[in-house]
Amino acid sequence: MSYILGTVPAWITSSFIVFERICLVLLAIFALTLIVLVFMQITGGSNTNNVITGNQDSYYSQNKSGSREGRITRLIYITVGLIAFFSILYFVLLKIPDLF
Repeated sequence: MSYILGTVPAWITSSFIVFERICLVLLAIFALTLIVLVFMQITGGSNTNNVITGNQDSYYSQNKSGSREGRITRLIYITVGLIAFFSILYFVLLKIPDLF
């Protein structure tokens, strides 16, 4: 295999398979984690806005980040970010051997 700057060592091209599998396993783990976190969320039935002002400024809504629901929401955002990162990394690694 060669490219513009010279030849690519065989260990680099063979290591792409390992990195792809690692990314795929991590994607599966993060996807299952995301499913569990979404099911753990509490769905509030009394999540109504104030009819006159349209605001929902209560003490609970202002300090929700320290509660269990706030932590789960933060974990969901982190997990979605990790899924996005590893899926981009996976598909970039999938195309790199074609470039050589």
